Amino acid sequence: MFSKLDFVGRWKLWFAISGVLVVAGVAAILLGNLNFGIEFEGGTKFTVSSPERELGEGEVREALPEFVAGEAVIQTIGNGYEIRTPVLDAVERAQVSEALSGALGGEVSQTSVSPTFGGQVRDQALQAVAAALIVIVAFISVRFEFAFAPAAMVALLHDILITVGFYAIVGREVSLVTVVAVLTVLGYSLYDTIIIFDRVRENTPSVGYNRRRFDETVNASIRQVVRRSIYTSICSLIPITALLIFGETTLADFAFALLVGIGAGTYSSIFIASPVLSLYKAWRAGKLHQAPRSA
Repeated sequence: MFSKLDFVGRWKLWFAISGVLVVAGVAAILLGNLNFGIEFEGGTKFTVSSPERELGEGEVREALPEFVAGEAVIQTIGNGYEIRTPVLDAVERAQVSEALSGALGGEVSQTSVSPTFGGQVRDQALQAVAAALIVIVAFISVRFEFAFAPAAMVALLHDILITVGFYAIVGREVSLVTVVAVLTVLGYSLYDTIIIFDRVRENTPSVGYNRRRFDETVNASIRQVVRRSIYTSICSLIPITALLIFGETTLADFAFALLVGIGAGTYSSIFIASPVLSLYKAWRAGKLHQAPRSA
């Protein structure tokens, strides 16, 4: 199956497939479909565990006090309910807890995060992702050569956009667990990419650059490891899928990000990072060839 597949030469097809997915995800994000949790936006969350009565969303909303009924976001989570509201003071939280306890029964717990703290958490999460990307670029530049770093960076940004974009498309809540999952995906994707890059470096002649020869080397290197990459990903996705189906809300959100991210990471390592490396090397060789002519 892979022995005759031109991974580098058909880069326009691979980029087009990724482009459709990325554009769909970015469009969903720009339309405001990215559902940030209270850790980022601030607010108050009430969780009703093991309720004595099962009510529909409309009935739960009618049971809430009037000052939060219109703005509350009500979700069913496993054997219970989750109700998110804007930030409430102590008296308002007590009223909402009493109303939920009376309507549903069961134990009512609450979590409150101020918008200021939520903004700080959001900034710190973005800083963590940016720092990870910077360290990755530095590592690859030292371990291989700088030409490999832009290719790896494009693949990692592709994985982030695909993962976050799918979150926006399906409307899942973005929480701190999502950030952990994205960082995990970056590590997994980088591992796959480095395996291919290491094989490319071993197979590339140490003297001289020829585009056709280099492209053939990249294709040959991918064929040597592609089955291992795909089999490893499949084995990883099986337990993650089980966690997505049978896990509680938090675990399911984490599993969803890993499911999308690992799939995107496996694809980008083979069909994005390697063609980008070839295109970048060809572009740089062309610039170096033009410089003496211009002189």
